[in-house]
Amino acid sequence: MQRFQNISSQSFTKNKKMKHTIPTSLITLMIFCIISCKKNSTATIVARWNVVNDSTLLEGIGLVQGGHSNYKGVATDYFDFSPNGYLYEKEGIYLDTAKYSLLPNNQVQLLYYTFDGIGFGSNGAIVGPFNITLLTEHNLTLTLSGLTPEGEEFHVINLKR
Repeated sequence: MQRFQNISSQSFTKNKKMKHTIPTSLITLMIFCIISCKKNSTATIVARWNVVNDSTLLEGIGLVQGGHSNYKGVATDYFDFSPNGYLYEKEGIYLDTAKYSLLPNNQVQLLYYTFDGIGFGSNGAIVGPFNITLLTEHNLTLTLSGLTPEGEEFHVINLKR
């Protein structure tokens, strides 16, 4: 009993404060480390991307029969979103050119001047807007869905670099 009588209330208060200071300091240190180690995303659509696949599904209406195509990219296929706002696209034997515009809500609008070897003149043909459903430093997925005169169309383009 004698040894407990020598403890002052001031000493007890310091120990109690110390118990709260150490966990608070550790939590602060952990948060600082997590924030400083977090990688800032610098992913951008502006790059040359390799084609993984380009898939289109058409659910036909009326007399129009639906269909599905899934082009699998080869080493020479690419989508090149240049810094000057042009898209140079190569799939198989086709080399296409479009002007692209980034829109709000993670979308990109394409204005094709040639598509599958067909020229559209100086006015071009609008396609999209595509939704940018995945954008990382190494992957880009563009999706488009909508109603056309032939039926509902779903278009998915998977790219990588």
